[in-house]
Amino acid sequence: MKQILPYISVGLDDENRCIVVVEDYELFDFLDGFLGDECDLQYEFLGRKERQGGQIITMYFPLSVTPEVIERNLLKLSPEEIERIYRLNN
Repeated sequence: MKQILPYISVGLDDENRCIVVVEDYELFDFLDGFLGDECDLQYEFLGRKERQGGQIITMYFPLSVTPEVIERNLLKLSPEEIERIYRLNN
């Protein structure tokens, strides 16, 4: 896993599927809209893991989506904006 932005990591799962791990639901909601609506990158399914004070969300993308494509799009976002969104719930 490679941390791209604060609270956001990108990598591959055991089946070489690109995954994005987001450490906050509010941040996931923002990324869901950004990646889906602005970048036309739809995930196929989600994984959720409870943590103290919230959830860790894992977005699983189709095999055709590479980590490099996700990284390139996520890097359009500013770390300051990510921190601001994360702080809404934490």
